[in-house]
Amino acid sequence: MRKRIPIDNAIEFLRGRVYLGAYDLTPSDTDEIVYFTVEDILFYNRFHLDFGPLHIGHLYRFAVIFHEILNDPDNAGKAVVFYSSSSTRQRANSACMLCCYMLLVQGWTPHQVLQPLAQVDPPFMPFRDAGYSNADFEISIQDVVYGIWRAKEKGLVNLNSFDLETYERYERVENGDFNVLTPDFVAFASPEEDSHHKTHSDRPHLNAAFRSVLNFFSDNNVQLVVRLNSHLYNKKHFESAGIGHLDLIFEDGSCPDMSIVHNFVGAAETIINQGGKIAVHCKAGLGRTGCLIGAHLIYTHGFTANECIGFLRFIRPGMVVGPQQHWLYLNQHTFREWKYTMRLGLEPSEVIGDLYPLVTVAEYRRQKKSKKSYRKQAEYNISDYTIDDHTVTPPGSAQKKTLQSITAVPQNSPGQPRKGQNGNNRVEEIRTLKERPVENNSDDESMQVDSSQGSASKRGSPASIEDDAALRQLAPKNKRAISSGAGRRSASGAGIRKVSGTAKR
Repeated sequence: MRKRIPIDNAIEFLRGRVYLGAYDLTPSDTDEIVYFTVEDILFYNRFHLDFGPLHIGHLYRFAVIFHEILNDPDNAGKAVVFYSSSSTRQRANSACMLCCYMLLVQGWTPHQVLQPLAQVDPPFMPFRDAGYSNADFEISIQDVVYGIWRAKEKGLVNLNSFDLETYERYERVENGDFNVLTPDFVAFASPEEDSHHKTHSDRPHLNAAFRSVLNFFSDNNVQLVVRLNSHLYNKKHFESAGIGHLDLIFEDGSCPDMSIVHNFVGAAETIINQGGKIAVHCKAGLGRTGCLIGAHLIYTHGFTANECIGFLRFIRPGMVVGPQQHWLYLNQHTFREWKYTMRLGLEPSEVIGDLYPLVTVAEYRRQKKSKKSYRKQAEYNISDYTIDDHTVTPPGSAQKKTLQSITAVPQNSPGQPRKGQNGNNRVEEIRTLKERPVENNSDDESMQVDSSQGSASKRGSPASIEDDAALRQLAPKNKRAISSGAGRRSASGAGIRKVSGTAKR
């Protein structure tokens, strides 16, 4: 075990090896300690008053630098101190960066990562949104750590498969200004077409950023684009590339109505179940885009609102702005409960391009029952009403001979419904019974059975068995048999009563 090295203004992460420090002056290396910083290499490109956290591209570059220092033979056995200036913002960014590194690269758990930072004095400054006004909602380093940890556990982020070149290329405005947030979602700024610039074909000219977006989406299985802002381009550009397009427009800086969230989550689930990706944009691809994607992440993976915001900003800085942060916080339990109280509908909605919205369980059951009854009706129409049912066959044909040989058993064709002895509904074949010759004209006489004539030869005759089955189907269960003699009725099986030919002695 390495020995503990006392270092001023530094927090020990890994005993004798990794430390986090903050200094106003540049510290000098010693025989036991080596110092390094990335403040002059990695910069946070702020929008307005925001200052962090640093994104996943910064983390990747930091990990490369850190590994080079740790693996340098000259630094073997030395303590490595990652430091920043004493600025509150720089301290927060450096601490969050080292925590994310230990979490994603070294495989530490959140409580191991956060333990060195707890009760530090002065405490680390929380992060704010990319807005103009005073901050009214904050997320801490703990929120970012747990958001990234949950994303890692759900398979939404993997630094080993992360492509830094692709990330840094497409996050630029001239290349489309978009980021792949998860394997299912892409967030991007609204493309614009230069309507003032016309080509010889009198079609709007697509700038390089728009073409970059179309090419990337076509090559990466993006099946649906959701637009949340006013029209700045013609949706046919996406549709002609085989990409669906959906408008769920609401006002900039506002929060969506729950009906919009139902439609968005349902449409996204439909595309994800098909194996495709969904690209979402508003004007800048930050506020309204973060609202809906964040709601889906909470619904699907159980993020808290703060964890969700922290993870989204780690992938695409600036996401979720102003009152939208409070909206996610207030509705996080509702979105999480939808996993158990809502279902993906069975009936497509024209509002979302014939995709399937989220519906209540009661509505889902109604749709399921309606669909089931429709399926049964379709099967009934196909199997029961055929051409043969409407064809008149001349007497003496082969079909008549076939019908005469059919025994009295339930058939698929329409007949008289009747309750069977076992409680099941069945249909009798009346046509066959009508064509069978009956010697006795009276129903009562046909039901008279002499017990003395129940010989083995009669029981064994196939014709007698078929006749008996046919008579049992026609005979009412409460019908009383009348004896031709003065004999009394004797109880037999359920349904038909036998009459003895001799009087009871």
